[in-house]
Amino acid sequence: MTRNSVLKKFDGEIENLWDAIYKVRDLLEGVEDLELSEMSAEFIEQISSSIHEGDISLEDIRDQIVG
Repeated sequence: MTRNSVLKKFDGEIENLWDAIYKVRDLLEGVEDLELSEMSAEFIEQISSSIHEGDISLEDIRDQIVG
């Protein structure tokens, strides 16, 4: 498999990951419990920060794939 192919598949799976995260958020917000909704928002923010600013970021992985 070429690096470009791996990168495209990686990006697709990351998109699926975000879709799943947003589905969890929507599920929890749909309960109409303010405290649960706030917890959900904070949880999503933690995940987002970790993905974008963690010790290993998406860009680090993309750079490694590209070589």
